[in-house]
Amino acid sequence: MHTSDELTSATSGESAVPSFHFATAGNRFPFEAWRSLLIVLFDSFLPDKSPSGGFEASLIVHHFGTFLLCRSVVDGGRYRRTPARLAHDDIDHIVISCLLRGAVTLAPPAARRLCPGDVAVLDLSAPMAFAMKAAETMHLILPRTLLPSAVAPVQPIPGRILTKDAAMGIILRTFLEALCGAARSLSAGELLALGASVPDLLASSLGPGAAVTPRDARGNLSRRLRRHIEENLHRRDLSPAGLTRELGVSRSQLYRQFGTEGGVETYIRRRRLRRCLLILCDPRHADRRIADIAYEMGFADEAHFSRLFRRAFGLSPRAARTAARLGEGPGVGEGLGLGTLLPPPGGASFARWLTGLGSS
Repeated sequence: MHTSDELTSATSGESAVPSFHFATAGNRFPFEAWRSLLIVLFDSFLPDKSPSGGFEASLIVHHFGTFLLCRSVVDGGRYRRTPARLAHDDIDHIVISCLLRGAVTLAPPAARRLCPGDVAVLDLSAPMAFAMKAAETMHLILPRTLLPSAVAPVQPIPGRILTKDAAMGIILRTFLEALCGAARSLSAGELLALGASVPDLLASSLGPGAAVTPRDARGNLSRRLRRHIEENLHRRDLSPAGLTRELGVSRSQLYRQFGTEGGVETYIRRRRLRRCLLILCDPRHADRRIADIAYEMGFADEAHFSRLFRRAFGLSPRAARTAARLGEGPGVGEGLGLGTLLPPPGGASFARWLTGLGSS
C-alpha cells in the first residue's frame, strides 16, 4: 500500500535524475491519500460521479534540478487554488501541462475544455479551478524567476491554451514526451546541461505574455526582489543598498525577505554561483573562458571565485566543466554539484521537492 508518505523510487537504469512514483492502488482510502499528496498545491474534491471501480490515481515525478517533470493518471476530481490559499503559501511557479487522454475542464476566467494534445500554461500564483476525468497528463513545473519577465512577469499571468494543432503546442508536447523518455537514462552531465537550457527553450516557445502595467509591475515584494536579483546577477553594484534604492524598499523590509536565506548578500552570492555552475555545464558555453563567466556574474577576482565555487560544490570550476562534458554518470553526481540542485537521496516528498525548487 502506498500513501503520500510512502513514496517509492521509480528511477531505472543508471539515470542521474531523482524520481519517485506514487500510486493509490491497494490503499484503503485512495482519494484521501491522493488529496494528501496534492495538498501542497490544491484543495481536492471527489469527482461528481465516482468511478464504478473505485478511485485510482498515480503520479511519477522526475527532478531535473531547475524544474520538475510529472506524469499523472487520475480517474477524476475537482481541484482549486483559492485566493485564501494563495495568501498563505509561497508557491510561485509556472506549470506547462499537456493532456494526453481523457478530459480536463478549466473554470473561469480561463474557461475551456482541453482536448487530448492541447497544452495549458498556468500560473500557480493565480487562483484557478479545474476538473479532470479519466485523464493522463504531463506537467513541467518551474520557478517563475527562471523565465524572463516578458514571459512570466511578477504579477500573476492569465492561463493560456496552445491547441494540439498549433506549432508551439506541437513543439512543447513533443518536448515533454522526449524528456519523460530521456529521464530514465540521463547522465549527471546531461542533467545539468538540460537544467541550464530548458528554461530558455520554454521562453522561446511561449513568447511574451500580456503587457505589464506600471501598477501591476509592482507585484508581490518577494517576487519583485527575486526577479530583480535574478535579472541583474551580472551587475557588480547589485547590493542591499542598490536594491533598497532601485525598488523603493526599506532595509528592514529587505532583510526580512531574506532572513531565512542567511541575508540578502548570501542569497545573491549563492544565486551567482548556481548560475555559474549551470553555464559551465551548458555545452553552448563550452568555449567560454571560466574567468569571463565569473566576471560576468559579478565576481571581481577569479581566484576568489574558484575558492567560493569549490566550497559550494566540492570541486573546481574547471573540474565541473570537464565532468559535465564527459557526461559522467550518477557516481560523480555529488562531485558535479548536483547536491545543491537536486534533493538528497532518500525521504522523497512531492511537497519538499516542489517548495524547494529553485531555492538553492
